[in-house]
Amino acid sequence: ESIINGTNYVDPKKSLMRIGVDVLPAIPKDTTDRNRTSPLAFTGNKFEFRSVGASMSIADTNTVLNTILAESLNEMADELEKAEDREAAVQQLIARTVREHQRIIFNGNGYSKEWREEAKARGLQELPTMVDAIPAWTTGKAIKLFEKEGVLSRVELRSRSEIYYEIYTKEVNIEAGTMIKMASEQFIPAAIHYSTILANNINAVLQAMPDADVSVQKELLAKTNGLLKEAAQALQALKDIVAEAKKQAHGETRARYYCSEVMPAMKKLRKPIDELETIVDRELWPIPTYGELLYEL
Repeated sequence: ESIINGTNYVDPKKSLMRIGVDVLPAIPKDTTDRNRTSPLAFTGNKFEFRSVGASMSIADTNTVLNTILAESLNEMADELEKAEDREAAVQQLIARTVREHQRIIFNGNGYSKEWREEAKARGLQELPTMVDAIPAWTTGKAIKLFEKEGVLSRVELRSRSEIYYEIYTKEVNIEAGTMIKMASEQFIPAAIHYSTILANNINAVLQAMPDADVSVQKELLAKTNGLLKEAAQALQALKDIVAEAKKQAHGETRARYYCSEVMPAMKKLRKPIDELETIVDRELWPIPTYGELLYEL
C-alpha cells in the first residue's frame, strides 16, 4: 500500500533482537520475513522462489522466470528511456505496476483451501497438478514470449511439453508398481499374520477361560479383517487401472489417465494400509512406521 500511495513504510512492530549477549550491540529485527507458504516470497532485498519439486531440476524453472523477467524489464526500459524526468517516471511505473498486478499478492496460507477460493475470485489460474500445468508451455502467449526473447522456439517448447508428459507418466507408473509390490508382499501379509495371532489368542484364552472377556481382541480382529478386505479390493483395482493405463496413447492422453485414474486408485489403497499401520503389532510391520521415521530414526 505504501508503494501505491507513495508514502513511507512504517512498521509499528519493529523491535530489537534479544540474543542474550550483553557485549554485542542492539540488533533490530528484520520485519520482512518471507511468507513460508508462498511460492514466490519477498525477503527484504530479494525474491525467493520455492516451487520446484524436490526431484526436479531448477533449470527449466529458472529459464521461464528469467525470460518473463527479461520481457518485463525490456518493457519498463522502453518506457523509462522516453521519460524526461527519469526519477519521477520510475516512481510512477513502480506504483502502477504494483497497482495493476497486486491481485497476485497474498500474505495468508498459500496451501489453504481459502487461498484457492480467493485466487479463483481474483481471476488467477489454478493448476493443481503437473499434468494441468504442462499445457502452459505451448500456449500462444508462451510461444510468443520465448520466441520474442530468442530463448526457445515453438518446436523446442512442444518438445519440452512431451518430455514432461513422459516424465510424469513414468514416475507415477514406477510409484504405482512399487505400491502394488509393497502391499502384496509386505503390508497385507503382515496384517494377515497379525489377524492370525489375534484369532489364535482369542481361541487360546477362551479354551483356558470359557467365560473370559475377549471383546477387545475380537474388536481388533474385526477391524483388521475389514481393513484387509478394503486393502485387497483397492490393490486389485489399482492393478487393473495400471494395466489399462498402459493401453492409453503416449503423451498427454496417457499422462492424464495416470493423473485422473491411477493417482486416485493409489490413494484408495493407501488409506486402509495407513490405518493398518496403526493397528498391526510394531514387531510385525515390515517397514519403519511414520512415528519411527519422525521421532526415533
